[in-house]
Amino acid sequence: MQQTTEIIKYVQEVHKDTLRSSLLNSVLPDSLLGGQTVREVIGKDHYTPVSLRARGGKSGDRETLEDVISREFSPGSEGCRVVLYGGVGMGKTTAVEKAIWDWTSGTHLQHYKLLLHVCVSELRVPGEKPVSLHSVLSRTHPHLSAEHLALILKRPQSLLFVFDGLDGFQNFLSTPPSSSSLICDAQQEGTVYALLYSLLNGSLSPEASILVTSRERLELESWKSFEVVGFSQTQRRTFFQRFFDDGDQAEKLVWHSEEMLGVSEQCFCPAFCWTLCNVFKTQFERNGTLPETLTHLFGIVTRMLLEKQKMTVEQTRELVSGLGRLACLSSAQTVCSYSEVTSCGLLPFLRCPVLSDVLRIRGDVTSPDSAFSFLSLLMQEFLLAVSFYIDQSEHRGNEIFKERSAVYYTFLAGLLDPGQRKEMEDSVNSFDESRISEFSQWLGDTASATLCNFEREQHFRILRLLQHTRNSSLVKETVSKSQWRHICYSDMQEEDCSTMSYVVNCLGKLEYMNLYRAYLTEEKVVRLAPALRLSQSICLSQSHLSLAVITHLATALAEGQMTTMDMSYSRLVDGAVKTLCHKLANSKVKSLNLNGCSLTAADCEALVKMLSGASELRVLDLSGNNLQDDGLIQLSSALGNCRLQELNLDSCSLSAASMPALSSALSGGHSDLKTLNLSRNTLEDEGMAMLSQALQTGPCCLDSLKVSDCGLTGSCCSSLAAVLQSEHCRLTDLDLSVNELGQSGATLICDALKYSNCRMQNLSLVRCELTEEVFGVMGSILMSGVSRLISLSVGLNSVGDTGARHMWEALKHQSCKLQHLDLEMLSLTDACVDELCESVTASCTLSSLILKNNRLTDASIPRLVKLMQDSPIMSELNLQYNDFSEDYFELMDSCPEIVY
Repeated sequence: MQQTTEIIKYVQEVHKDTLRSSLLNSVLPDSLLGGQTVREVIGKDHYTPVSLRARGGKSGDRETLEDVISREFSPGSEGCRVVLYGGVGMGKTTAVEKAIWDWTSGTHLQHYKLLLHVCVSELRVPGEKPVSLHSVLSRTHPHLSAEHLALILKRPQSLLFVFDGLDGFQNFLSTPPSSSSLICDAQQEGTVYALLYSLLNGSLSPEASILVTSRERLELESWKSFEVVGFSQTQRRTFFQRFFDDGDQAEKLVWHSEEMLGVSEQCFCPAFCWTLCNVFKTQFERNGTLPETLTHLFGIVTRMLLEKQKMTVEQTRELVSGLGRLACLSSAQTVCSYSEVTSCGLLPFLRCPVLSDVLRIRGDVTSPDSAFSFLSLLMQEFLLAVSFYIDQSEHRGNEIFKERSAVYYTFLAGLLDPGQRKEMEDSVNSFDESRISEFSQWLGDTASATLCNFEREQHFRILRLLQHTRNSSLVKETVSKSQWRHICYSDMQEEDCSTMSYVVNCLGKLEYMNLYRAYLTEEKVVRLAPALRLSQSICLSQSHLSLAVITHLATALAEGQMTTMDMSYSRLVDGAVKTLCHKLANSKVKSLNLNGCSLTAADCEALVKMLSGASELRVLDLSGNNLQDDGLIQLSSALGNCRLQELNLDSCSLSAASMPALSSALSGGHSDLKTLNLSRNTLEDEGMAMLSQALQTGPCCLDSLKVSDCGLTGSCCSSLAAVLQSEHCRLTDLDLSVNELGQSGATLICDALKYSNCRMQNLSLVRCELTEEVFGVMGSILMSGVSRLISLSVGLNSVGDTGARHMWEALKHQSCKLQHLDLEMLSLTDACVDELCESVTASCTLSSLILKNNRLTDASIPRLVKLMQDSPIMSELNLQYNDFSEDYFELMDSCPEIVY
């Protein structure tokens, strides 16, 4: 036993030394502009950890790969199975190399006696000869003798297998080998596929721990799966700091990379960061210009690769065209054959070093058995885009109409810009003008077809392409010709905010920006600020707005062109109203909606300061806020010193206690207020009496008053009727709905309409306990020739067909001026329809009739449809919520003016 332990210890020391030596002399996976050695990255502690996300986890639930490995493969977790998956260049292999280095250095995973690393691509043997786990490990680890391997494999619980690059295996999992083909012993032979499958499903060495990497997600039962998501922002900054010796320079370059168009979206990928830093370094050494866009970056990268070759411009153009044709043949992660490569015109360039700088080549480059794939999907798409503009092959003209990756179209758009394509034109000569015109036309047509729809993602896809052209004239012309539907852009990312600002800046102004239910961060609002300054109307209803966001937002709006702002139902935190009002005090804002924003009386001080200053505000909606009487008393003090014309105080917890201050402000002669909504406050008769006194004074400018559901009774109607008869009263619009006025009170209001001084045009008495007698009085007034009413709402008063008959008689009279009549829920039946139709036909003015929630049935529909078809002035007949069956829906659909 002791002898076995000593042998294993000896084997472990030899294995660690061998792995460490191999790692120090190896080069990490190829990337554009070369790769680094393990000695440079890991040996000198330049390695930057990458982030993982557990399968099914939220996008923000990230942890470092090192933490995952330490946890999942901790002591006592023998037999653990983990798969890491992620795209090319995400750092999977580098992370594996780091884990191996830590094991050989004695810092991690020391409870495993041996860590056995196998590159899956090296498993294939000539002729697909049968293999065993023992033979595979002998071939991949020649420093381990057959005897030592046999001894080690008898203790699988002490082993950690690392299978790197298990790509393409998912297809085989759906068709597993037969049970007789499964391998259960380390010496048993079978196909490579059977061997791998047996290890993965636990038939072979179930006690061993296994770590697998793959470019694609593998569906493996009982395995823990983690996606390699690359660098977080902090990890990216660390990578830059370790790449550049100068910390200040690294920080500036991090900032520059975040501002580069199309680049920040790619910086999560470690391989991309490596390429980007190399370009920065080279440009510094050459005193060159730093790239400003993704297209510009890859133009520089391609130029750096091409300038290694001593080729003429014609040869370079043919090489790039050939690589473009190859890129067209292959999709992401596709391997191309030798015949495909030569068919693309690349035979003369097979031995050129630039080919191996762009392609991963397996086998002898001149052998028919060799295989080729692009090192970088981004480079593949860039070369494809360049070749579209320089390759005159006939089939390339229709290429833009084929669905490719988004980044391909990004490069096509970027290459429209002479500045971004200069690097390539210096190498391959001028781009073809006809192809430039062709893509420009495609871009314009696609924008016209896209911006008129409701798909946010499609909108931003085309807006980003326009941004990448960096051609403000083209952007303005293209968007102006499109019928841009300004849909809700609530879930914009930071890059989307930059795109929106660029496009709006090109346009010069934006009529309406819809950010309903937006979740704006400080970074987003800073990027969006230029667009906000140029927007005339902005909706931020139900949005999440921190104090910092409000500060940036208000600053941008104060400096901008905005006249209308809707922030309704956005909960404003402490200090937000003060900040907002301070900034907007000198702005051009004329309408501000703060409905349901959790304001209190304490916020009214800031509102008063804003209104009393140089504010141009005309419309202010404060409904749904708990302002209470103290708040209104404060606001009333500003009404004589501001330009406010419309104030909404619906549901603000007000009572009669604040009415003296309000009445004083209205009658003081300095208030411009014309529209006031006090609905759903407990004013009661006492409060209404105070308001009535103000309304009778000459200086009061109010022409619209809403006091719906204010606890009023018939007792207040005598004073209110006196108001309506007064020569000083300017009211044309009065809403007394949902108050128990009763017959006597309502009759007083109706009688006041007969006086020549009464200017009333719109009257609402919905659910006011009206009787048939009141309807009779109202009908007589409508026929009197004195009433100016053009809109009357008397719904939810159960007077039935007999009460409604007074309305039908009035409509037939030539003196009746009604244009809108609301008779919702009066208990109307089919018996009234003939008279209804006769009166509507006779009316010279009625255009809208509301009959919702009555007792009309299918029997009435043909008559009502004919009425609408024959009436030249009726624009709406609302029949919703009556007793209709689906059998008559089609008939009603034939008349678009009917709503049901």
